[in-house]
Amino acid sequence: MKERFFHEKNVQIVPFFPDTSSSSLEKATGEHEEELTDDVDDDGVEWEDFGFDLEEDEGKNTEKDGGETIFEYKIEENVRKKGHRIKEKDRKLRLEIHKLHLLCLISHASLRNYFCRDKRLHDKLRHILPHKVRELIHPKVKTSEYRNCRMFITALRTIVHIWSRKFKKNKYGLSKSLWKSPDQINRPQNNNLYDNISGFEDFLKAAEDLKGSRDLGAQLFVAFLRSNNIKTRLVAFLQPLSYGFDKSNTLHDSTVSEENYIHEETNKHPNCNTFTTIERFLESIRPFKRPCLDHSITHCSNILNANLGEIKESLHPFYWAEVLNPITQKWIFVDPMVSCLIGKPSKFEQLVSKSGNSLSYIISLDEDGYVKDVTRRINCHITQPYDTIEDQEFLQRQVFEKIPKNIKYLKDHPLHLKKDQFIDSKKPCSFITVKKNGNMVKEPIFYRKDIVTVLPASKWYHCGRKIKFGEQPLKIVQKRIKNSVSDQLDHNISYTTVGLYSESQTELYTPPSVVNGKVPRNAYGNLDIFVPSMIPQGAVYLPFPGISLAARILGIDYADAVVGFKFEKRLSLPIIKGIIVAQEYEEAISLAFRIMKEEEHERLSQKMRNIILARWKRFYRKLCICERLKEYDKDKRPFIAKSLYHFSPYILKDQNLEKNTHFGFKNVPESQKEHLVHNVFTSVASSYDLMNDIMSLGIHRCWKDQFVQRLNPGWLNGEPMNLLDVAGGTGDIAFRLLDYATDVHFDTQTKNAENLTDIASSSINIYTIAFGIRNCTRMMDVLREAYRVLKPGGVFSCLEFSRVSVKPLEPLYNYYLFNIIPIMGEIVAGNRDSYQYLAESIVKHPDQKTFSKMMESAGFRLIGDGYRNLSFGIVAIHTGIKPR
Repeated sequence: MKERFFHEKNVQIVPFFPDTSSSSLEKATGEHEEELTDDVDDDGVEWEDFGFDLEEDEGKNTEKDGGETIFEYKIEENVRKKGHRIKEKDRKLRLEIHKLHLLCLISHASLRNYFCRDKRLHDKLRHILPHKVRELIHPKVKTSEYRNCRMFITALRTIVHIWSRKFKKNKYGLSKSLWKSPDQINRPQNNNLYDNISGFEDFLKAAEDLKGSRDLGAQLFVAFLRSNNIKTRLVAFLQPLSYGFDKSNTLHDSTVSEENYIHEETNKHPNCNTFTTIERFLESIRPFKRPCLDHSITHCSNILNANLGEIKESLHPFYWAEVLNPITQKWIFVDPMVSCLIGKPSKFEQLVSKSGNSLSYIISLDEDGYVKDVTRRINCHITQPYDTIEDQEFLQRQVFEKIPKNIKYLKDHPLHLKKDQFIDSKKPCSFITVKKNGNMVKEPIFYRKDIVTVLPASKWYHCGRKIKFGEQPLKIVQKRIKNSVSDQLDHNISYTTVGLYSESQTELYTPPSVVNGKVPRNAYGNLDIFVPSMIPQGAVYLPFPGISLAARILGIDYADAVVGFKFEKRLSLPIIKGIIVAQEYEEAISLAFRIMKEEEHERLSQKMRNIILARWKRFYRKLCICERLKEYDKDKRPFIAKSLYHFSPYILKDQNLEKNTHFGFKNVPESQKEHLVHNVFTSVASSYDLMNDIMSLGIHRCWKDQFVQRLNPGWLNGEPMNLLDVAGGTGDIAFRLLDYATDVHFDTQTKNAENLTDIASSSINIYTIAFGIRNCTRMMDVLREAYRVLKPGGVFSCLEFSRVSVKPLEPLYNYYLFNIIPIMGEIVAGNRDSYQYLAESIVKHPDQKTFSKMMESAGFRLIGDGYRNLSFGIVAIHTGIKPR
């Protein structure tokens, strides 16, 4: 604490201090805050405001004799608080929120632009425009372009005036988005003061009422112009949340400045309506705590506040229109709701800068939904003023650059001539002084347009041109010659001169013509065809590899075509592609070449077929060896026989040929299959039902329910009936059938389905077999035996796996059968081979149509197609009736 005393006689003294008071510092901070943020705040530190507080101590004010008054002030030396460091994660969070908010604003503008394209909206707004104004926009009488342009601008002013009188503002519009503290977030908001447009129907209702916010009015104005065939774009001024940490982007009680907004009652705009007063505004708040989008501080007109007075709408709009002038083909700025400006975007920029907002994002949306950034057109301060001045200075220097006064500045200069360039001009445009042998000599300077490209005769020949007779080279340069191809030493390289010519000194090269079918050749026995014009007259170029063989076979004269050169191992080698022949031989050579290619293709195909057959033969022999090893019995040694014409051995077991059947993918004797199937189901009996549930995810129960319901066991009207369920397994089908019976008598037997000797003929009403017939050795015997035991009119029904009817599903189903089910069997039942057989037996079972034909062969009359697919044909229900 320091004390200072000021003495003066009969005078009120105000102490003089350096301008470091709190108010002055806040003013200085406000003026230079943005500059400090951009240029100084690189270390992530935000400096807080500070000042000296003056306190007057009345107890120490004394008055001495003689009228001398002593004022004593105590000045507290405030120690500046430690700066608050902004964390890097907070900066990243604000940047991400800024991006997200920007995308939301663009999406909102795009949706409103989509609404403005709707024809129903156009039908409601089209009638607002008077007929006379429409004639000014689309004049029928042809006049000068100047007059049409003036008429168009006049019509736009009239349309803006009409719209401003029609549309009434009674809602809040958008404003600059600010960050809010938690206390401000929790305060109640009156959502009735904002536009409630949740969909197109609300947007259409607003078009009927012609009431809403000024943003809504600008959007409907765009639709109004489009309804009258005026090409219009919707322009949106986007103000997303700032990613900076300066206080101007945070909501405070003093955020709103009265001079930056328009009072609706004092505005002379004709479409102004007043708002009703609302409750007191937000109380004084604490500094920024956490981010939140600000939508309650939207500045609108005539809102009274106890602390701030009136919050008024900003001087600039957030939505406006751009109209294409059909005469000048330029877009015209049109603001129908706030400033009523037409074609004056510079004034709009002044209004924005006065409001404290930044012209960062301005987008335009055309009728097709195309979004374009037009910020540069509105904001002329994208670059700093000194950047513009510097760019103009460089441009001026580039245009009016003077010739260098020293020869060293011309070396490696962009304007310096290259080796293959020549100045084709007699008159220089300027001179440069060069010192030669102690004397100052003037050298001529020429324009760049006088420079022409010059090439040697060999290069022009590669371009299909030759040097005119009597032409002299414009330029002579040195040409390097290698004395030895393999020698790379400098002393083995000598130089000679070569002349360079311009294109004006050349003419088109004309090769010799074809005479009596003979093609001209060069000294190397071929013909140069670097460009199409080098093809001789009467000849044709056939650019097909290998076609020279066809010409040799037919004995036709031809010449190889050299189309360029390639460099390999320091040698220049010609590139030969195709041949040159006389035109009368073109068809014959082409036909011969086509036949040759077909023969070559057939030869390669035959070679590939021979390779494939040889591999199949080898594979077949290996299979035969495997089968012989399986059939070899140590106790009963097989007999090996040889065919007279076939040397592959085969086996005759006991010299008796026994019929084989399939057991999955294996072929086994018919006598063994029953035993093998019995072993399969015995080994998995304990986990049979569990595996069925796991493999089919419980769907097999639905299949069985549909199978029984399709039978409708009550079809005999209460009369006694006999049901036979073959291959019943755990009784799933039998128990479902018994659910329909009132009095039950059942019996179980172990029989072979191919020979039901204990069951009388014509004694069964319903014969069922589910997931069992594919395991039988002879399915036709099973069907015939079922036909025998059924009564006339009895029903045969079979539920069995079949072929998938949806082709795209078939590979996935097969993969599940052969890769997933065996693994499940190994994990759950501990038996992989049994479930491998299950998958193989499903594939070996006949498809739906084949099995239906087998039922017909057994004597059954089919119902419909004889089958009904379940689950895309994974299983099928086959039904047949024994004729009466």
